[in-house]
Amino acid sequence: MFKVMNATGGYGKTTIIHDVSIQIKPGEIIALLGRNGVGKSTLMRFITGLIPAMAGGVEIDGVKAPAAVTKRARMGLGYVPQGRFVFPRMSVIENIAVAAASNGHDVKKALKEAMDNFPILIPKANDLAGGLSGGQQQILALARALAIKPKILLLDEPTEGVQPSIIDDMAGVLKRVNKEQGISILIAEQNLDFCLSFAERAYVMERGKIVTQMGIDELKGNKVLQQELLGV
Repeated sequence: MFKVMNATGGYGKTTIIHDVSIQIKPGEIIALLGRNGVGKSTLMRFITGLIPAMAGGVEIDGVKAPAAVTKRARMGLGYVPQGRFVFPRMSVIENIAVAAASNGHDVKKALKEAMDNFPILIPKANDLAGGLSGGQQQILALARALAIKPKILLLDEPTEGVQPSIIDDMAGVLKRVNKEQGISILIAEQNLDFCLSFAERAYVMERGKIVTQMGIDELKGNKVLQQELLGV
């Protein structure tokens, strides 16, 4: 079980998220929805430890997550941030190898799995990551996150600026690794169709708080609620 408990945090003296609590069961796929600026990315950064907690905390399998980002990664927390943030002066292979090695995993196996999952990276394997297209960088960022063998994978706006064919590839891989490896996934997204295609439940954020949670079927069938809460 993965838990975020009473998360309160922000930047400097400015509080962005207020008393946010969510739970994700092993192997569950959860959508984190809401308009731009409601605090989804801040919550993701709180979970990973990239911003300090003003209050609250994170538990992974019943164990309190340490403050250090690297230690949370070693506990099985994978993260693909908004904007990708690949290592631009490293090659595609080096980006993936560093992620695997720093978490104690077999580099050759990680590289093979990455290329099997994302054949689009094969001809780019020795290219610098900074020279890839936006969509290719997003795929690399996802491949790098999977190379740490996460128990929980956080995705922050993974479809932003990515062409539809690559979005379809991402969705296919996420469904497969979720099914085969039991990875829990939390997706913060504006692309509602992407989330509805495979998420099981949704939390909706507004003004830094969780205002409701529901099953995906309930959300699919309620166009008024989609408009009211998500602006879609």
